[in-house]
Amino acid sequence: MFFREKRVRGSRVLQLVESYRNAEGPPRQRGLASLGDANIAHSEYKAIARAVERRLHREELMLPVELSTESASWAVRIAGLAEQTRSIPLKAATTRLDGVLVDQIRTDDVVGFGPHLAGLSAWNALGLSGILKQQGRSAERIALAQLMVINRLVEPLSEWALADWANRTALPDLLDVQISRTTKDRLYKTSDELLGYRREIEQALRSGEQELFSLRRSIVLYDVTNTHFEGLCRSNPKAKHGKNKQKRNDCRQVAVGMAFDEHGVALAHEVFAGNIADTKTLTAMLDRLDLGDEDLKPVVILDAGFASEANIRLLEERGCSYIINITRGSRSRYADSFQNETFIALPGRDPGKQVEVKQIDDPENNERRLVLCRRSAQRREKERAMLSRAEECFLADAQSLRKRIETGRLKKPKVIERKIGALFKKHPRVTRFCKAEHKDCSLHRVRNDSKLDEALALCGDSVLKTDKTIEAETLWELYMTLLEAEKGFRMLKGTLGLRPNYHQIEKRVDGHIFITVLAYHLLRWIGYRLETAGDVREWQTLRRLLGTHIIATTRLPLADGREISIRKPSEADEQQQRVYRLLGIDWRRAYPARKTELKS
Repeated sequence: MFFREKRVRGSRVLQLVESYRNAEGPPRQRGLASLGDANIAHSEYKAIARAVERRLHREELMLPVELSTESASWAVRIAGLAEQTRSIPLKAATTRLDGVLVDQIRTDDVVGFGPHLAGLSAWNALGLSGILKQQGRSAERIALAQLMVINRLVEPLSEWALADWANRTALPDLLDVQISRTTKDRLYKTSDELLGYRREIEQALRSGEQELFSLRRSIVLYDVTNTHFEGLCRSNPKAKHGKNKQKRNDCRQVAVGMAFDEHGVALAHEVFAGNIADTKTLTAMLDRLDLGDEDLKPVVILDAGFASEANIRLLEERGCSYIINITRGSRSRYADSFQNETFIALPGRDPGKQVEVKQIDDPENNERRLVLCRRSAQRREKERAMLSRAEECFLADAQSLRKRIETGRLKKPKVIERKIGALFKKHPRVTRFCKAEHKDCSLHRVRNDSKLDEALALCGDSVLKTDKTIEAETLWELYMTLLEAEKGFRMLKGTLGLRPNYHQIEKRVDGHIFITVLAYHLLRWIGYRLETAGDVREWQTLRRLLGTHIIATTRLPLADGREISIRKPSEADEQQQRVYRLLGIDWRRAYPARKTELKS
């Protein structure tokens, strides 16, 4: 094999070429891979071609030592392309190879294997089958639960579509369960049963994951999101119209409260009515976590939406330490303190991402502390741009309303007042800086420049409230772990298909959410194992990588009329093998080759 450069319409094209002899004997050449204008050093051509040739002939499992990392990557990629095009030309007549009718060999019954095997391994590592068995679930119910949770991890689908999906994967063989269209009702029943043991399952997972990962939990991160419905959902009393984080205020929704630890591992979840205020959900979550029995209570970290006096008192009554970000509107109370230059820069941060902090007593309660945080100039400019953009949008809508009034399209004073109210409701970010009133057949706007200037000066600043006398630097770093909760919600809503929710009955909605949470546990196990080994790739990337690892049946017709059927996984490439190795998966033992002989 060798590389050849040629010109196609004036552009350079690099090809991998192989020499061979055709059926009549004369030597010929054929292209195995066209690489376009690949940036490969000319000095590496021979070494890469030799490595590709050895891989294609299975002469070595590892690449030659003399290849650089970049060249080794090219060799793996080119070998994959060459395997797809390389073939032995056959004569028109039937060719025999040791009694095998080569031109009649066929491959069929191809099913997915790689991502499903990773999900199944995560399920087994977390001991979920044992947890469900303790709750009296049968082997069939456990297998169906595995099927539903792994589907949510690999390719979220409805129960109706899940049967067809499952039969295109290796899961029915791996789980020893029969899947058909009639399975839909069995899946619903399984979902209902799982929901009935939700507290016990989450408690067992909390304890098991802490031991499995050797975690020392010192933080509880809590936040609330919502999931909307594509329907009226009249059979679900929790389905209400509320403030939607996707701006889908036309849909009913439910709210989902989730608690995580600082490692992003889910601790518990609760489903609330869609119109509930975030501040009213904390009590239920603390009851679920039962932190009162902990000898060493973790620090509860909350975002600004939970910064109510009632919540702070609740945490203090239960003996919980806390860090809460107070709302942006409250920062103006401490404007003078922010002007003071006694801030301390956090060590070890890039100049462009520098944060300065200082700790003061809470003027409203001497037993509490406040940490004032000044963010980087980059963050400050970002918040100012957001505020300016919000004002621009407000002014555009106000001008449109003013034009409608002045042209006489709006005449009734009550209607105009409602429109003004709707205008300010649509733009809450600027309502404290602007006022508008209807008089003299027009809309008059008044801008409070002093308040706007004060808000611009405080852009990028934050105020944390806590009960602990920890150093300000430590408090800020602890609060920033709340990003793990935000990352967890992004995975739940995007990767794992939490929303939209197509169910209409309350228990089915709650079951859909619980299965998504269980899938998140599998996802976090996979992520934690890889992260500890230095692999920080997202699950979407790993899912695409493992998606090409399949199981197929190869049928070999023999000259004596018999047919040998071999069903086995395809050979995992080096990147797939590395992922399996980091996850502790022996993919060959997971699905041993199966040979069947059929007689004519």
